[in-house]
Amino acid sequence: MKIGKLRIRRKALSPVIATLLMVAIAVAAAIITYVWSMGLLGGLMGTGGAQTKEQLILEAYDFKALSALQLTIRNVGSSSVTIAAIYLEGATAGVAASTVPIGSLAVYSFAVPGAVTVTSGASYVLKLVTATGGTFSFSVVAGKAG
Repeated sequence: MKIGKLRIRRKALSPVIATLLMVAIAVAAAIITYVWSMGLLGGLMGTGGAQTKEQLILEAYDFKALSALQLTIRNVGSSSVTIAAIYLEGATAGVAASTVPIGSLAVYSFAVPGAVTVTSGASYVLKLVTATGGTFSFSVVAGKAG
């Protein structure tokens, strides 16, 4: 009879050891998750395509004459950018493709597309599309230079 009573009272692990094992497993899982996520994020950030290296800013524009627009674009990215098309309010400006080297300025002059009705003082959306598919949007105000 004593043998049966001893078996019932005996525990597999003490509560202290069980708690330590649970903490160790949780820490190991957190470390594995951290290493996996940093490897994934590092891979995504380090091996970005050409679009992640393209950065254009609108340095200046002249839209005083409501029938024509002149743009000065600067490439501040880490790769050369080939501008494939320029759109004003969704209408193509008919500008030929050109490459802007790193750190350089490019000046574009074009007539306002016939599909766009220009009103002095109104803001218009200007989009530059690169050969890799990158899109840069800017706002220009008709009748002003900026």
